[in-house]
Amino acid sequence: MALLVATLFAVFVASATRAEGPVTIVDDPAVLAALDAKGYGFADIFGAAGAGDLRALYAKAPAYHAVVDTVAADVAALRAEMKAGGRPLYEVADGNVGRIMDMRWLKTDAARFRLVGVVNRLDRRDFAVLLGDKGCGEVRFIYRLAYSFRKNGKLLASRLPFNFNAVYSATPDADGGCVGVAGRWTPQLDETVDVGWLTGGPLEKAGLTFKQLELNAQVVRFPSGQETEFGGQAAYLMRIFGIEGVAVSEKPLENTPDTARLAQDAALKARLAAYVSANLRAVDEGVYEIPDEFLARKVISWSTFGSARQANHPFTPLLKPGEFASLDYSRLTLLRTPEALVERLDNGACQGCHQAGSTAGFHFIGLDDNTTSPLNRIEVGISPHLHAEIPRRQAWLRATAQGKEPNRFRPLSFAPPAAWTDAGAVDYAPAGMAMPCLMPEDAARFGKTWQCGGGTVCTPLATASGVRTKLAQCLLPKDSPNMFSGHPCLTGSIASNATQPFNDRYSISGQFAAFAPDVSRNAYTCRPPKIGVPGGIAYRGCDDRDGAFAAFKSGKPMPNEICGLVGGKKFDICVATNNFDQCLGGAVSRGNRPACSADHFCREDYMCQSLPPDTPGIGKIRGIGFCSPTYFIFQMRIDNHTTPWGSSVRATMGAGFGAAEEE
Repeated sequence: MALLVATLFAVFVASATRAEGPVTIVDDPAVLAALDAKGYGFADIFGAAGAGDLRALYAKAPAYHAVVDTVAADVAALRAEMKAGGRPLYEVADGNVGRIMDMRWLKTDAARFRLVGVVNRLDRRDFAVLLGDKGCGEVRFIYRLAYSFRKNGKLLASRLPFNFNAVYSATPDADGGCVGVAGRWTPQLDETVDVGWLTGGPLEKAGLTFKQLELNAQVVRFPSGQETEFGGQAAYLMRIFGIEGVAVSEKPLENTPDTARLAQDAALKARLAAYVSANLRAVDEGVYEIPDEFLARKVISWSTFGSARQANHPFTPLLKPGEFASLDYSRLTLLRTPEALVERLDNGACQGCHQAGSTAGFHFIGLDDNTTSPLNRIEVGISPHLHAEIPRRQAWLRATAQGKEPNRFRPLSFAPPAAWTDAGAVDYAPAGMAMPCLMPEDAARFGKTWQCGGGTVCTPLATASGVRTKLAQCLLPKDSPNMFSGHPCLTGSIASNATQPFNDRYSISGQFAAFAPDVSRNAYTCRPPKIGVPGGIAYRGCDDRDGAFAAFKSGKPMPNEICGLVGGKKFDICVATNNFDQCLGGAVSRGNRPACSADHFCREDYMCQSLPPDTPGIGKIRGIGFCSPTYFIFQMRIDNHTTPWGSSVRATMGAGFGAAEEE
């Protein structure tokens, strides 16, 4: 445990100063903007430097044109499928109906893909070796769709939940090794992680070779007014594109099965099962490459309750545990049963990883620049999974830079941070408040896992038909006197629709916390999902002490709740139109929410939002935000943004926090 504490402290210091230990992510908006302008922009991928907006890029770059047309065809096909399944979709809507991505955003002169992150993935060398690739892993550039234009005399700007990930292979050292490449990611004591250090060191273009362009994009959203028990739903399109000059190819998604094709081809499915059996130890370690013949080239991941949704467990309906009952699990690290083997495969698929331990279907959202409305900013730009991954990746980089064999084991994507040693030991930290856990009957299928910390107990929140593992979180024990706003209060079950996940149905089965009958400032009531809060939330109104952040004291542990912002229809419109007078004049209300920070994350389906910098008393809570349901944050949904092509802003019941007036 002492080693674990020391490791996590080192990670915090490295993150704060960017001068100690290997750099694993670059997320400073100023540094990224400078990189964007120095040849690392999205248009540079397509050889179209100077095409600063997407209208120009679509016209000048045939490869980007082809990518957009492919995505548009995917979205049109999904729309047709959902309409046939009774779920019509609309780009602009006044009612509680499904909303779909307006593809004009990808071709307008008001938008561009902004560089929001650089991610060091040299540890991906472990996978490259399996494919005969002699490179030193990968470096990834994350670009997020953003718009900025003037309308009615005001600058309107926001980001959208639509990400491209440009993946580059890192060139090895002259001797074919990776010691020097790994070492370049560690600044010396007198160096800072600025543009000069990056472009003259780990991001030097001569050492990077373009590999592929990966897409993860929200394309459909159902508001909570329509999904009254789910609390809303969203769908995310995932693809990988190869680009060579003007030619674009569709590449297979790593370790992600083509479920429809495999379900119809018994011989192909049998070969997949044979591959899994022959590579049991590799799957246990988490470093394996399923052959292309089994893989999908397009998938849709689904939220809310994404970690429990059957559609995000693609191997479960394909492979039966009995097929792997004769294998020897006694010497493995993670897997103890055939059921755990299938669950491990599920978690390693694209949709499995991006809906377990993620934030709104993403692992890297990026921080906001100054163009973003103060009412639309996020406090934490990475997922709980990426936060937990940083110590592992740093340990890998240190070992490689020293010429040692690194620890190659990969935990489940929803595991908490751990201390890592070259010898292979993994010492998990206790999971924090509202973080994922495994119920005892689920944990028994695996080897060493983790425990809940901070006086919490592993509590099931949701089950789904066709899925073995329950969605469970580390929560306060029943009747705890330490209840706080935002704590879940409802349990439920999902009736999975195997062929039409958009028709999955969630039913509330019980209430286990926050039993006060009405909203007040001194007792907790359970607010329902129909106002957009999945799993329900315990809620207590802000009193004067809450509004002044009186419980937040320097040097003391962060309290579990904070007096944050709530909105509603008026709030959505004033953010969309940059009408701060309207916002400050009555559209913004205060309400207690869970407190969050760079090392205290929000539960699944929630994310850490910033308080405006002019909030009274803000100096007491630097670096602390409040947990909002994901789709209350304007930049985390595809719908109801003001558009440069003339359609009006329309905010509907369920588009934002529908209970603002009640609170």
